Amino acid sequence: MFDSIIEGLTDSITDSVNRLFDKEIRIGVTGLSRGGKTAFITSLVNTFLNFGNEGMSDRLSRFSAYDKSGIFYGGIAPNHDLSVPQFPYQECYDALVASNPQWPTPTDNISEIRLEIKFRDDRIFVPGEHRNLFIDIWDYPGEWLMDLMLLNMSYEQFSKKMREQVKKLTAVVDSTSKLFDYRGKLKPNEPVDHKQLKSVVGTYVDWLKQCKQRGFALIVPGRFVLPGNLEGAPIIEFVPWLWEDFVPDSRSDSLYNTMKFRYENYREKIVKKFYSDSFSKLDRQIILIDCFKALQGGKETYNNINDTFEVLLNNFNYGSNNILSRIFSPNIDKVIFAATKADQITIDEQKNLLSLLKSMVTSASRKVRGEGSNCQYMVLSSIAATRCKMINHRGDNIQVLSTDYEDDKSYYPGEIPPNWSQESMEAYQKYFKFKELRPPKLSAGDPVPNMNMDIMLQYILGDKL
Repeated sequence: MFDSIIEGLTDSITDSVNRLFDKEIRIGVTGLSRGGKTAFITSLVNTFLNFGNEGMSDRLSRFSAYDKSGIFYGGIAPNHDLSVPQFPYQECYDALVASNPQWPTPTDNISEIRLEIKFRDDRIFVPGEHRNLFIDIWDYPGEWLMDLMLLNMSYEQFSKKMREQVKKLTAVVDSTSKLFDYRGKLKPNEPVDHKQLKSVVGTYVDWLKQCKQRGFALIVPGRFVLPGNLEGAPIIEFVPWLWEDFVPDSRSDSLYNTMKFRYENYREKIVKKFYSDSFSKLDRQIILIDCFKALQGGKETYNNINDTFEVLLNNFNYGSNNILSRIFSPNIDKVIFAATKADQITIDEQKNLLSLLKSMVTSASRKVRGEGSNCQYMVLSSIAATRCKMINHRGDNIQVLSTDYEDDKSYYPGEIPPNWSQESMEAYQKYFKFKELRPPKLSAGDPVPNMNMDIMLQYILGDKL
């Protein structure tokens, strides 16, 4: 035991020294379910693996630190935590370059990948030497992200939050009425009926899954829809108390106190560990947002995503870093909000997508800036499946999109509203052509095409090189 304590202390000291001298940086890639995290990490790793190759300077023209610092190598390093599976980059890349290309499979568990950059060291006292920078990235299911809001919520607060959510969505989620059917049937102060409890948990899970299908973000607890290794475990057999108020008694085997006990165990043993492993020591954060999903879902979905990010970001540590905080309690000093899937629009619509993104995260970004972090916005396509080109249409030059597939005709997708309104949302839903794009056609060894990854790299890493 003493050896393990010493080993853990040594690792902590090593980590602290590396962080102090900018030898490693931990980047949080944060996004809701199906926001594009797996595609982003795949593209990011592929970009790193191509560092030093011919033509990369041109491909990364806005990543000015690439040439300035003399980057000559990028690669995958051994995991920082050997007990955590490595992000399956090779499988994701192989799926893209297959004869029948497939999009990378979304994450269903936690994984880590550690990247390494080698570049020139131009400091006066070490001429001709090179330096290393390690970048740690954790991947996780987007469904689990929302559980972070539970960190500071009692069971009563959780129940109140979800009761409000259920009431808001009564008219748009069909299975809501089935949840309310349990009103009067559940006896909170009587001994738990495990068969009945399983039934109400199943109904609540079905309701969460319907919410997810409709594009709503507030899916909690997240492990209910993607349990991973908790499948069938009693720790995820509870529901928020959604019904009438009552005075709970003290007996531990009552339905209410059983669910409260399981919730508290879930928060302490599952959510806190997830936070500690993945988010507690982040230096910088990339927040991926699917603005198209918000527009497609309607007013309720748009407001839900808006509210969710505002609540979610309360659980991250933002602010500038000094020497002490860098070692002992690092803050997230840079945040970038990125609107994903920008290959769904023409280049001249990117300004509107950027404006829409800013309007969506106004409250959340104000919190980040208010705590002292640098905050920026961008549009991004991690794996670009279209190309934008100009054609003459009835005497006018217009931009259209094309793909690598001969059976796909060039098309004009439509306009993106720069700000949300009921009228603009209805126009988008009526006229915008959102396609389920197929992956680009690639051969083994080809770099993954992307849009604006060089801007992302300059912002996130430029000052560390």
